[in-house]
Amino acid sequence: MQIALNEEERQTLLETLNEALPNLREEVYRTESFDYREQLKHRETLLKELLARLAAAA
Repeated sequence: MQIALNEEERQTLLETLNEALPNLREEVYRTESFDYREQLKHRETLLKELLARLAAAA
């Protein structure tokens, strides 16, 4: 699947993901459940990959 974004949309998405990442890291740190922590780590990895791809698209 591909999504076409204009520059303003791409920038807004980048900013939103960058704001969400520190919150997610904090949640990973505070989570006691191993399974949930692993899910959060996977989500963190996905967010980092998305950020890299969006940044490269500039």
